[in-house]
Amino acid sequence: MTPALLIAPDCIIYWVNVWTAPVECVFDVIESELARRGIALDEIDRLTHTA
Repeated sequence: MTPALLIAPDCIIYWVNVWTAPVECVFDVIESELARRGIALDEIDRLTHTA
């Protein structure tokens, strides 16, 4: 039972990383597209906080 309990957190961390990897890729694509269009990310933060 102890080996299973030692492996369980590693499995949970692995699956969370697997599930969040596509989301991270999408955010990277969005950031690169904004950079390509010349929109600074701090501008976006400023606009969302003033609204």
